[in-house]
Amino acid sequence: MIKTVKDIEDMTKSELLEHLNDTVKPEVGEIPAYVLADPKVYDLEHKKVFMKTWIFIGHESEIPNKNDYMLRDLAGYSIIVSRNPDSSIKAFYNMCTHRGMKLCRADKGNKSAFVCPYHGFNFKNNGDLIGVPLQKNIYGEELDKSTMGLTEVRIESYKGLLFGTWNDEAESLDDFLGDFKWYLDILVGRAEMEVLGAPQRFVIHSNWKIGADNFVGDSYHTMVTHGSIAKLGMVPSATYSKMGYQIHSENGHGLNLGTPNPDFAFPEELIEEYKSNLSSEQFEVLSNLKNMIGNIFPHLSFLISHTKVKGQLISNTTVRLWRPIDHDKMEVIAWFLVEKNAPEDWKRRSRESFVLTFSPSGIFEQDDTEVFTDITAAAKGPMPVMKNLTYNYTMGLHRKPVDFIGPGVAYDDKFSEANQRNFYKYWLELMNS
Repeated sequence: MIKTVKDIEDMTKSELLEHLNDTVKPEVGEIPAYVLADPKVYDLEHKKVFMKTWIFIGHESEIPNKNDYMLRDLAGYSIIVSRNPDSSIKAFYNMCTHRGMKLCRADKGNKSAFVCPYHGFNFKNNGDLIGVPLQKNIYGEELDKSTMGLTEVRIESYKGLLFGTWNDEAESLDDFLGDFKWYLDILVGRAEMEVLGAPQRFVIHSNWKIGADNFVGDSYHTMVTHGSIAKLGMVPSATYSKMGYQIHSENGHGLNLGTPNPDFAFPEELIEEYKSNLSSEQFEVLSNLKNMIGNIFPHLSFLISHTKVKGQLISNTTVRLWRPIDHDKMEVIAWFLVEKNAPEDWKRRSRESFVLTFSPSGIFEQDDTEVFTDITAAAKGPMPVMKNLTYNYTMGLHRKPVDFIGPGVAYDDKFSEANQRNFYKYWLELMNS
């Protein structure tokens, strides 16, 4: 018997989990609409997914110098990410341990210490409390500063990508990424990469999972939603998005590889750098890469896009976070990455390509934003549950995996929903953990 929305609102945690297990069926390609817009599902996600797993917080190149820092969000909590004088990177909860005031409000800067604007407690950027106004006069010898350091956040890095977690028991980042690192090497390990400009940020009324779902495996929408790019001559045809491979690995990670590409999509001046950083198999994929779209669970999506802009072919590399704000709202944060040793003209044209396609004013971004917003609106309220509305994720269920040069479960074109089924399978496992 399908429960009503009122029943969902009144469910205990165990009843909600039972309902999720009864209705979320990735193995047969059936996902209920309510999981994209229900507040109780969202609240459980926060505890079971975002508070327990690895969350992307930025790129090491954003704080290149000693004492550089940036403010970031980790599962809804503000953290300070700082490069210490010894060049190590640490992160701390942005909260004074005296009375809980937020220590820092600037998005980024350069400081060796942070002074609380409430009572003036002074913390070194390694987290130590080093100064208290009038300490001897008002505390005497009773205040032990060594016990009042900032709360440190567990962070780890892979090829410059910084991740954090509140879960001290979480597996290592290396284990969490697993075989998927093979593809991340192509994305951000092919050369020394740097972020150019500040991350672009905007808010849309959409559930975060729709963005992750779209990037983890949905190339099928490109020929319709983004059909205008073929008319503009930016790609050869509307069906170009089908050719290539769909690949997923454990822990919900997945990507689509667009191949083949008769043109080399990256600066030819850096071929030797690519070869020195990649295996021969990885360089073979890079050499034939048309595009690469994927998602690191839960909500870090990435893209290498190769299009024609102003009559010239150019690629751009971006990562984006679908940061949840509420069950029906998220902040999209997009970083533009480029090879540090690329020619300046390449960097400029690559950034222009990003702005034209996947920035807030870009052709692709505006197309997707409309879709994400409408899907969320249609999934809200009592009717989708009353009528048992479900999404069809059966595309490719009849197909068998193929051998591929890289790791993971691979299919021989990108029109499949195996990656989405893998995503929701892992999501449901965490919701039950």
